[in-house]
Amino acid sequence: MRNAILGLLALVCVAIGISAITSHLHPGGELAPEDQPPPQQPKRPPRQRFTPAQSAAAFSQAEKSAEQVVMTVKHRGEIDIDLFPSAAPKTVAQFVQLSKAGFYNGLLFHRVIPNFVAQGGDPKSRNVSGSAIAGLSEQQVAQQYGLGKNGSGHSIVFEQNRLTNQPGTLAMALSSTRSDTADSQFFINLKDNSNLDGDYCVFGRVTKGMRVVKSIHQGDRIDSIRVLSANPE
Repeated sequence: MRNAILGLLALVCVAIGISAITSHLHPGGELAPEDQPPPQQPKRPPRQRFTPAQSAAAFSQAEKSAEQVVMTVKHRGEIDIDLFPSAAPKTVAQFVQLSKAGFYNGLLFHRVIPNFVAQGGDPKSRNVSGSAIAGLSEQQVAQQYGLGKNGSGHSIVFEQNRLTNQPGTLAMALSSTRSDTADSQFFINLKDNSNLDGDYCVFGRVTKGMRVVKSIHQGDRIDSIRVLSANPE
């Protein structure tokens, strides 16, 4: 009788062991890492495209409540910029807040592609020599100095509007198109980049100083961004 009981217990133990193996259990009874469901990815809004007439009307409307800032680029000069809170309220609020706090002071334009964009706003660039990255590709800048992936730590939602990527407009850089990953990095369009329309949030436009914008080189440093007027909110 005793042998029969011991035999039964042994069979039960074997059955439990087989069950644990086939179900990929690991300590804690949770799914093994390779069996975890993939993280839920937020659904991106569909890409929207607009006619020149629709874009012109959107800019005209946005300019009625524009806020003004002046960006000073070391050794280059000043750039007057209109921001459009009516078209991109959260984006403009973030940019204005960071500007008032002096966040952009001393940051580099770490990515400048001639006849495309000039991009800045990575806080890690404050401690990088501008001359060190001047002749590097954007891949080298990322690999050697870790620039291009850093921000203030406060991302905001993607804001869709009808403003388009015309020469001199400002848009937020994103880790992927139409995603809620806008933070501190922005780019200035150096030409008509209509291929970017609908994928990035345009929130401002240069009103004076395009000569300065076109003279920006990779490694140039932002001295300051001064907010001249802003809504009380």
